[in-house]
Parts: sequence; C-alpha cells; structure tokens
Amino acid sequence: MDVRPLFVAADVREPLGEAGYLETLAAGLIEGRSPMFLPGPLTRGPSRPTHAPPGGLRRRSLLVVALLGVLASLASPPDGRAAVDGYIATDVLYLRAEPGTDGTVLAQMYDGEYVTVIDGPSDHGWYYLDYAGINGWAHGKYLSIGGSGGWAAEVDVGASGGTAWVGTDALNVRDAPSPDASVVDVLTQGAELALAGGPDSGFYPILLGGAVGWIWGEYVTWEPVGSGPERWLDVDRSSGTVRMMAGDEPIATYVASMGFDDSENGFYATALGSYHVYDKHAGLTWTPYGQAFIKYWVGFDPSRLNGFHSYSLNEDGKRIKGGDGPTGGCISTDPQSAKEIHGFATVGMRVEVHW
Repeated sequence: MDVRPLFVAADVREPLGEAGYLETLAAGLIEGRSPMFLPGPLTRGPSRPTHAPPGGLRRRSLLVVALLGVLASLASPPDGRAAVDGYIATDVLYLRAEPGTDGTVLAQMYDGEYVTVIDGPSDHGWYYLDYAGINGWAHGKYLSIGGSGGWAAEVDVGASGGTAWVGTDALNVRDAPSPDASVVDVLTQGAELALAGGPDSGFYPILLGGAVGWIWGEYVTWEPVGSGPERWLDVDRSSGTVRMMAGDEPIATYVASMGFDDSENGFYATALGSYHVYDKHAGLTWTPYGQAFIKYWVGFDPSRLNGFHSYSLNEDGKRIKGGDGPTGGCISTDPQSAKEIHGFATVGMRVEVHW
C-alpha cells in the first residue's frame, strides 16, 4: 500500500477539542494526544496583534486560571532580565509548569496571542511567561519576542557576533537569507561557525572565507558538538531491513516493508541510490495515497515522495489490516521502529538504498 503523504504536519503542538480541553482541565490534568490531520495545506493563524487577546480568549483564559491556579504556583523563574512583550508564533503552543516537554501542561496558547516574557532563555531555549495570569514555560522557537523568534532573542543575548556550531549532519550555506537562495557550501556536523550578526527570516549570517553566507537557524547549536563517525541510514532491499549506522558499525536493525515494484528505479520502487533526508514530521498524518494514517515520516526521495514511516494506521494510531504490506516505494516499519528511526534521522543525513 502506498502511503506517501500529500502533506505532513508537525506533532509538537497537539490541539485538543475545546469541550474535551475544559473537561480535562476540570479534572486537574491535560493528557496530550496526537492530532488527526486531514488532507490540505497547513495554514497559519491570524497576524500577530498589537494588543491583548479578544474577550473570548480572555474568558477562556480566566477559566484556565481558576482551574489551574495551584499548578501555576509551582512554576518558578530563573533570575533574569526585566519582562518584555511577546506573542505566540505558532498555531497552538503548550504553556508548561516546568521547562521541558515532560512538564505538566497548564494551558494552550494560540497564534497571535499576547504573553509577557518574564525571563529566559534557559540553557535549552525555554522562556518563563505570564499568559493571562498563568505563569509557566514555553519554548522560544514558537514565540515572537520583540519582533523576532525566541531563538533570535537567545542569540542577541549571548551569541550574536560570537561562535556557534552545526547541529545536524549536513547544513547548506546560502548566498542570501532564503530557502530559495543558491547553495554556496555545505557544512558538516560539529563545524564551528563565526556568526556575523543577528537573524533574518530564520537564517543567520556567518563568515565564510572572507564573505558572508546564510544558514538556517534551526540546525545551529550554541554548544560545541563533536563530529564523531558519520551517522547514516542503510536500506538493504534484498533482506528487507533498515540499519542505523555510525561509520561502518550498525547501531540497530529493523525489518521493513518496501515498494511492491521490484525494479531498480521505478516510480513505485524503493529506488536504488544515494539520498539525503529532506523532511521530518512525527505526528499522525493522513495520506490520500494509501487512504490511511501514518506516523514518524522521514522523507529522503523527493522525486518519488518516498520516505520512512510507520505501518498504515487508523485514526486512533492502530495498525489497520494489511497495513504492514508492500508500499508504493516508501519504507514502513512497526510504529516503535519508525519512532526510533525518526529520532535517529536528521535533515541532511545520508540514506543508501541497495540490493
């Protein structure tokens, strides 16, 4: 079954239905679950306001305050700078009691809503906020602080004009701050970067051989990263297996279903060749090709839309009958294996498909 997605959507901000949200809040606990995305483009919310959120959002926030006052009181910020204005810069973002994805969810915040940034960032990019009277933590990647993303604010504090490192296997350097700009070089994991200024549209300027190049900030780290042996993915069509590799040594091996086309390079084959990961999404996603859901998408063959993912699933994330059968070219595994492959893969990672 061919289960290549028409589009994929990120899973980091799982929205709950309003009724279920309030009911769960009343019980004193929010349990996040993966969203069920339907086909169609993923659109942004409204533009960021220059004022506090409208009355309806305030009323909902006040209800959240009433239900979660005790949890909110558990949050404690680090010592830091004065509070500044900020806005939510993604569709839905969790406010958490602690700075980490395991932190208890205190509220859901929506694109364009106003927050007061009390302090941050933490070592891992989390900011301490006031959201309509609720104090908690949210990741800076999904915030707009002073007109820039939270990562930009972090760089302005400690890294602009300083040093950073490449935090992915391969990172393109472009001649302008745009994904459509020409690639002038490719840097490998652990490469040290000399920053030439602040961010522009998510790209950071770096000094490169006497000139300035631009790199995508999501794959930059502010701590040194060891290069070590190359990490890559090996796909053996003869044995129907996928191996995580570090240099020449396998780390783990998984049994996989592959394309029903047995040719070397047919459109519905898991075509032989060398590729690089270009896309990753973990959430439960509908694919019209297979009329099913999948999880843990790792795209590597853009011409055929082939990638790694879970077996075909239903809307509850359970495997459907025949969901582990041959694909239209993708490489599918059981959900746990797909999760591990997704966690191992990075954008730019090499993928080798062979007999």
